[in-house]
Amino acid sequence: MQEMELTWGQVIRIWWAAFWRWIIWANLTVDLYAGLVGISLLIFGHSEWGQSHWAYDGIILASIPGAIIALRLALKVPYKGFRIVIVAANSTR
Repeated sequence: MQEMELTWGQVIRIWWAAFWRWIIWANLTVDLYAGLVGISLLIFGHSEWGQSHWAYDGIILASIPGAIIALRLALKVPYKGFRIVIVAANSTR
C-alpha cells in the first residue's frame, strides 16, 4: 500500500462526497424528528412549536446521526485515483 500526499483536489472531492450525502441523510433524520414531534404536539393540543428554542435544538441534534452516516458512506467511496483506508498506527513505545 502506497501512502500519498493529500492534494486540495482530493480534499474537495472527499468534502463534496460527504457534503451531499450529509444533506440527504440530515434531511431524512430531521424530517423524521420534526414529523414525530409535530404529530405528537398536535395530538396533545399544541399548535405552535416551531418558534421554541427546544425545537431548534432538537433539529440540530437530529441532524447528527445523518452527518455520521454520510461521513461513513463518503469514506467508503472509491475516488478517481485513490481510496481512503484506515490503517493501524505503529506503536513503538
